[in-house]
Amino acid sequence: MWKKLCYKWFGLSEDVCETCEVLRAQLDESNRERKELLNRLLIKDTPEPLPLKEEEFKPVQSQFVPWRVRQQMLEAEDAKKAQLMRDKTKEIADLESELGIANATGKA
Repeated sequence: MWKKLCYKWFGLSEDVCETCEVLRAQLDESNRERKELLNRLLIKDTPEPLPLKEEEFKPVQSQFVPWRVRQQMLEAEDAKKAQLMRDKTKEIADLESELGIANATGKA
């Protein structure tokens, strides 16, 4: 206490040690970094405006398909598969006849 009064009365400046200055500089730097991080976190929490997309919305269709419609779809798929199998069998028979290989029926 007396030391402070003497410095004040006689206009003397306190000798500041080098260690205190280093610590003060580190504290200032730490406080600055902390404030910067806090500002970044607060800015990050603000929602960014979403870009507007111009697109048409399609109405939601029900997932329920009546049995008759499903049956027709399945029959159409089966007919298409059967047609593909007949075409493939015909191609194989034509290829075998070109190459002269006996096919499954025993003909040459």
